[in-house]
Amino acid sequence: MKPMIGRFLELALVTADPGASWSELRQLGFADAASGDIWTHPYGVVACEGLAIGLHALGDEPVSLVFVRPQVATLERDLSARFIDVESIRIGSDVFNELGVREPGGMLLRVIEARTFSPPPELPQSTALGRFESISLPCTDLAEVQGFWERLDMQVVAGTAPWDSIAVEGLPISYHESRSFREPALLFDGKGAASDAELRSAGATTGRPLATLRTHKHRVVRSVEGLEMILMDPRAGAGAG
Repeated sequence: MKPMIGRFLELALVTADPGASWSELRQLGFADAASGDIWTHPYGVVACEGLAIGLHALGDEPVSLVFVRPQVATLERDLSARFIDVESIRIGSDVFNELGVREPGGMLLRVIEARTFSPPPELPQSTALGRFESISLPCTDLAEVQGFWERLDMQVVAGTAPWDSIAVEGLPISYHESRSFREPALLFDGKGAASDAELRSAGATTGRPLATLRTHKHRVVRSVEGLEMILMDPRAGAGAG
């Protein structure tokens, strides 16, 4: 059965300079994806196995998650029947159909009716950050989040991160309690990641380790628009030169 909300398309970031952000992520090992002309603003996409990042020059939300499915117009009724509030909807013959809802942690989930890019012919299985695992979103109540996704007919399972977490089956989305850390983060298996010096030379910055993970070797990296990335890495600290 296809997910009600559709297939995951991209993590959308609003950035003042999509071209510069695109170049930085390419230096980190993401592949270029050919974007279409649906958006009227400058837009570019990079991707690796399991993740596409859309870089938008305009947008009301600095970060959002985008899904794609046909017949967006019928989704509003289906969501209302499941007591899920629709925050925004734009439907018509002269517009690009789009609907927005918020998950319990506050992240906007945008559902559109057609793809806005073509995947690269070859997706890199890993980047300079390692192998992508999930987009981890903060929340105050894991049970509330589980109920939200189950109302969308999605199965929620225990997460694999080294903190209290859950994951949405079939989507690259997991959750952590906001007391662990407050911001969304991209989680990577960092065993094969580049050294800190190499990451910095690619334009990323390295941050202080998280207190939540003080017993687990890891690295914190920030890239375009302050996007936080956590690299679970047994070599953490060894590549800081």
